[in-house]
Amino acid sequence: MFGSKESKIARLIKKGKWEVLSKKYLNSDTETKILLARECAKANEPGVNSLLSTLTRDSDPKVQLEAVKALTITGRDHEVAQLQWLLTQVPAENKEMVEAIEHAIGSCRGRR
Repeated sequence: MFGSKESKIARLIKKGKWEVLSKKYLNSDTETKILLARECAKANEPGVNSLLSTLTRDSDPKVQLEAVKALTITGRDHEVAQLQWLLTQVPAENKEMVEAIEHAIGSCRGRR
């Protein structure tokens, strides 16, 4: 069943069905949101960054971290402000998240 969910998400991303993805997967369980972020990282579609930006504001830190890692791959200049905001919200003790955000900002900056 997990593989079928993964393929459904990948197919919806490929087709650019952003509203369906938002309604069906952004409010689901943690594992599904992590899977969504991972599938977004594999895509070369500009619309994935909107989904990933939403996932960076998720209440679960695991989902946030996976979204930040995905933005490192897909993010553009536009996402830098969102990442900078997130950096101000994360406690300095959370070194893994802080490092991931800083790496993502460096990767996104200058990409168009």
